[in-house]
Amino acid sequence: MADAADLRRPGRLPGALLAYAVALAAFLLIPPTLKPTVGPPTAFTLQEAVDLLTPLAVLPIAWLVLEIAGGLGGWRTVAFVAIAAVWAQAQGLHLGSNAIGDAFVAGPPRDAFYATEAGDLDHFLDEGLSHWLWHLAWAALSIVMLWAGAGKRAWPTGAGGWISGAAGLIHGLTFFFVTAEGETSALGIPLSLVLLAWGGREALRGSTNPLVRFFLVSSIATLLADLAWAALHGWQLVEPCSVLHC
Repeated sequence: MADAADLRRPGRLPGALLAYAVALAAFLLIPPTLKPTVGPPTAFTLQEAVDLLTPLAVLPIAWLVLEIAGGLGGWRTVAFVAIAAVWAQAQGLHLGSNAIGDAFVAGPPRDAFYATEAGDLDHFLDEGLSHWLWHLAWAALSIVMLWAGAGKRAWPTGAGGWISGAAGLIHGLTFFFVTAEGETSALGIPLSLVLLAWGGREALRGSTNPLVRFFLVSSIATLLADLAWAALHGWQLVEPCSVLHC
């Protein structure tokens, strides 16, 4: 039975990558549209309630991806735990500070709050510190995952190739949207270029690892989306929600 399970194990990686990408898309893109209050307090909305679950949904799936890929153990386990701690801390910081800002009606009332010393601190925690820490953790997690994939070029091929490709597309578009909205494209674009070069090198060397395909497609999707979005808006990466009213 153990031998049979080991033979099935490689085939689980594309599905785990798809689950990871879908969880990121669902928990990062949908909550900002959930405006009904679920308080008290009144300003505590469904967005904050759902967002509390994001690290609980995303990080265990990321762990599963690394576990299936054989990328855990030693320094990678320590790195994952540190990354998860920074991710959860930064996202919690963002959740709280963003909710406080959203408690003020958009327009003059919110602008007046941000003009105060407390509002300036809230804006820094929301739009600055939390975004950068959170997205740096996401970037570090991507590097650890691709490192694991690069270490195992020979991977049983099968029908899962399109799954890891589709997962990469979802991940790349999500990463574009979140970094453009969070004003961290100065991180997202260089990272995508590094992942593209790294993944491309591994593919040229004959790697069949789904993680390589995942990040190759993801980085291409991010870069093309950044290019298209900038072209549509005077070569500026404006925040998507300022255009889409999300």
